[in-house]
Amino acid sequence: MRKLLFFLSPAILLACDKVPEPVFDNFVVEAYLFTGEPVREVTIKTLVPLSDPEGESAIIDYATVTIRQEGVDFPLSFNAATRKYGYSGSDLEIRPMDELHLRVVVHGRIATATTRVPTQPVNVQQSKTQMVIPEIKSGADFITGDPLADAELTVHWSNPDNELHYTVIEFRSNVLDPILPPDVQEVVDNILEDFAIVTMPSRDTVLTVNGGLLPSYGPYVVKIYKVNQEYADLYESLDQDSRDLNEPPSNIVNARGIFSAFAADSVTFSVVYP
Repeated sequence: MRKLLFFLSPAILLACDKVPEPVFDNFVVEAYLFTGEPVREVTIKTLVPLSDPEGESAIIDYATVTIRQEGVDFPLSFNAATRKYGYSGSDLEIRPMDELHLRVVVHGRIATATTRVPTQPVNVQQSKTQMVIPEIKSGADFITGDPLADAELTVHWSNPDNELHYTVIEFRSNVLDPILPPDVQEVVDNILEDFAIVTMPSRDTVLTVNGGLLPSYGPYVVKIYKVNQEYADLYESLDQDSRDLNEPPSNIVNARGIFSAFAADSVTFSVVYP
C-alpha cells in the first residue's frame, strides 16, 4: 500500500489566495499517476471558502472523471473504501514521457489539466541484495553486542539534471517474522498493511536503508520516483515566506489543485538470518 505522506493538499495551500472568489461551484483536484501502477490516486474535494479558515474540504463522490491517453478516454470510478477515483481496467498503462489529459465534471463545471510523465530515474543500483541480521531474542542482546551493526544497505542513482526524487520502501510478504523482539518493538495490528517508509522529495542521489527500522525478515522493494515539473513547482512553493505568499502553482484549468505524474524504477532486497 502506497503511503503518500508528503503529498500536498491544494485545498489547504490554495486557501492563501489574496483575492476571495465564489466557491459554491468550484472544487479541488488532487490527481497523481505512477508508471507501471494502476490509476487510483485521484481525489476530488470541495473548495473551502476563505471566510471559513477552520473549514474542511468534503470529498466529492459524484464527479465524472476521465483520463485521455493518445486520444482514448478512460473513465474513472469512485471507490467508497479509499474515497478516491481510479480505473478498474487493465488497458491503461502509464509510461515515461506519456502526455495525459484529465477531465473532471462537477455540477456541469468542467475542469481540465495536462501532465507529462517524466523519464525514469537513471542508473539505479544497490550496495547488496541481502541484509543479514542474526536472531535477536531480547533487548539484552544489545547489551552484549550490536546485532544490527551490519544491518544497512544503500541504494543510489544518478541525477544529471538535478531533479526531485523520492523513495518508498515496502515489505513484500504476508508472513510477519519480526526483527526486533517484543520487549524492544511493540508489534501493532496491521503492521504489514500499513508499513511503508516514504522520504520527502529531494535532489539527493542516495538512500540508506537501516534494518532497525524494518518490521520483519523477508523481501522488500525500494522504489525511486522521479517527480515531474508540475509537482516540483507546487512542492517548492512551500519555501515561500508566508508574509509574501502568492497563489501556489496549479495546472488545473477552471478549478484548483494539481495533476501530476511520477516515473519509477526499483530494486529488491531481503532481510535474512545468517
